[in-house]
Amino acid sequence: MQKTISKSLILAVVLTTALGVNYLFAAWTGPTQAPPAGNTSAPVHIGTTNQVKDGGLSLNALSVFGGGYFQGSVQIGDSGSSPQEGTIRWTGADFQGYMGGVWVSLTGAGLACTSFTYSDWGECQSNSTQTRTVTSSTPDGCVGGNPVTTQSCTYVQPLYIQCANVGGSWIDSQGACYLAGTSCPSGWTPNANYSSTQVASCGGGECDGGCSTGSHYRQNIARETCSFSVGQRQGTYADGSPVCAITGSSGCTATQTEIGCTK
Repeated sequence: MQKTISKSLILAVVLTTALGVNYLFAAWTGPTQAPPAGNTSAPVHIGTTNQVKDGGLSLNALSVFGGGYFQGSVQIGDSGSSPQEGTIRWTGADFQGYMGGVWVSLTGAGLACTSFTYSDWGECQSNSTQTRTVTSSTPDGCVGGNPVTTQSCTYVQPLYIQCANVGGSWIDSQGACYLAGTSCPSGWTPNANYSSTQVASCGGGECDGGCSTGSHYRQNIARETCSFSVGQRQGTYADGSPVCAITGSSGCTATQTEIGCTK
């Protein structure tokens, strides 16, 4: 009986082993090349071991915190997104870097500007030219081009120079050239009542009254006036003084010393 049980156990072990070996050989296929050929490529990982990938690698974003080396060429495009300081792009005609809020050419050549915005024209100078400055240009980041910043003009001497040329004194706030006398020189006309006057005293005759005018200096004021009585001698008092009768009145006007002229 015991011999029968032992034989049964041995038979069971042999059958189990045979089935196990058959399963293993069915699930595993041996290598077709001698090691290390045919090994599976290592996956890209976050470890510190250097890795080399012979195939291409595409990323949506890449940050490099150490140095970089490119044995082949590097192509840069223009994503059109809002740039940050230090961004580099290729416009199709020039390499540019984004600095200080604008794209700046990295080559010095750049894309030539084709359109400009200007400041207002400056005053016409004595050489009969006037200038303006470029305030902006397109396309973005362009250089050079042919902006028009100078043009011919008809020069007219400023009035203060013309005033000095005729011997006058220019008061810019009044727009008046003050000249001695009561009339303006050729090419000039009186500017309102701008003038200067001095006091005039009138009357004071034997039977006349008298008055004195006011005065002003380089103001837009009419010439000052005053009036006095005019009399006529009718006789003589015992003491020899005249007997006068008022017969009318007369006026007195301040003396004009300067006139304010303009063009």
